[in-house]
Amino acid sequence: MFNTLFPSLRTSVKIASFLIAGSLFSATAHAGAHCKNVYVSAINKTGATIKIIDMDYYDPAYSKWRSEPTKNQLIPAGRNWQETRRLERVNAKQTYVRIQYRKPKTKGIGKWSKVFTAYSARKTCQNGSNFQIILR
Repeated sequence: MFNTLFPSLRTSVKIASFLIAGSLFSATAHAGAHCKNVYVSAINKTGATIKIIDMDYYDPAYSKWRSEPTKNQLIPAGRNWQETRRLERVNAKQTYVRIQYRKPKTKGIGKWSKVFTAYSARKTCQNGSNFQIILR
């Protein structure tokens, strides 16, 4: 009897259910889609061993730098440093990466210079993106 009295209401309920289920599915799929497996490499072209002390990426939605935990690592001249990371909150947005490092001082053994900063090119971050930085 319900079907005969309100046939258009039943169709409307089916359509609404379909739309709600579709929007929930796309929101769930989008929520998990971060900028994963991002490859960051830095090439030491300073001519000396350097110490990498920090790596950050820019979050354009909040206009701030987000730090990625990085151990202080010594990188010999001409060698590469590389990491694979997950950059949260920047999926499909323009971002870039910065590396902070120190050079050895010319006087004194074990003494390090002020902090230098080098930046990658700006690009849209997606799963598997590649950011390369030259340290001079």
